[in-house]
Amino acid sequence: MKVKEFIETLIETITTEYGANRPLAIAYLVVCALVLIMAIVALVMKIIVFIRYSKANRMPVSNQMTGLETARYALDTAGLTHIKVRKAGIIREALFGNYYNVYTKTIYLRSILGKIDNKKSVTSTALALQKVGLAKLCEEGDKKTLIRNTLSLIGVFGPFLFIPLILIGGVLDYYVLKTDGKIAGMCIVLGVLFMIAGFIVTALNIPVEKKANQRALEMIEEYDLATPQEREVMKNVFDTYIISYICDFILEILRIVQWVLQIVMKAQSSKNK
Repeated sequence: MKVKEFIETLIETITTEYGANRPLAIAYLVVCALVLIMAIVALVMKIIVFIRYSKANRMPVSNQMTGLETARYALDTAGLTHIKVRKAGIIREALFGNYYNVYTKTIYLRSILGKIDNKKSVTSTALALQKVGLAKLCEEGDKKTLIRNTLSLIGVFGPFLFIPLILIGGVLDYYVLKTDGKIAGMCIVLGVLFMIAGFIVTALNIPVEKKANQRALEMIEEYDLATPQEREVMKNVFDTYIISYICDFILEILRIVQWVLQIVMKAQSSKNK
């Protein structure tokens, strides 16, 4: 089958299944294709991040401090002695990696996967200082950083809760409470709010992480924690993370557009019945 015929078949399938008109079906098909392409690009960037992270984590750092020691030194020097530094447990590490918890005022560093807590490496210094940078921004009252870190838990779980919430609402409404759809409606609204929170976290990742990266690079210079060559490697790691966040943001936008088109097509289908 030729490409043109294959595309026409897909358009016809979408039109038939959703009851949508041809322009809407074409728009939905284009967005689906862009989602697939962007998902692949985002995956490639995550692989590149992993490669650079791992490579720099095998490079000894000249300051001879572990990630935990670097974070503690930087915090104490900045007068943030009340902020704690801990190893991340396996569950916390799997969900958040290296991160700063604004509620407990604690920096958690990887201790298992991509281990940096007790490593004396370029990555351990870079990521420890980056999390110190986030802590400093929160302590200074930076609004974007506070919002991102406050919503980080919802940002991780929110998008995955949308479908389960709808299903739970439907079951409660029609099989348990036998109401008129109010519970299902509330669950849909709650699911949408979770998705919005997840989108906000994704959108804020770019400016917040860029600020924290810059703070980390400034601390490297101010506290003399790395050579110029080590600093350049750290900057490359930071830059790769930012590109990965940009890809994630674009993918999130496309998924929202895809979701909106699905709603419009279903509404159009219901109207035509």
